[in-house]
Amino acid sequence: MSTGNAPRNSPATSKRRPTMIIAMIPAGTVLGFVGGLLIEIVVGLVAGAVFSAERPASFSMHFLGSLPGLGALIGAILAPIWYARRARG
Repeated sequence: MSTGNAPRNSPATSKRRPTMIIAMIPAGTVLGFVGGLLIEIVVGLVAGAVFSAERPASFSMHFLGSLPGLGALIGAILAPIWYARRARG
């Protein structure tokens, strides 16, 4: 029996699933980082166009600078959870 046609409870699918859940952690990290970076770029462009902000306040730069890291953390946590729920359902 090939693994493509294996039933859900077979050992072939149960061994593959934890590996994919673990593989989702770096994938979620990268996607979260890129998402946070895109948000930072868009907010910076809008603020520069609307407010003519050449030199934003230091607080806003710290906040915007933390978005990619925050996105990476959220992505690393949520990607395996979303994958596990989708694979189970």
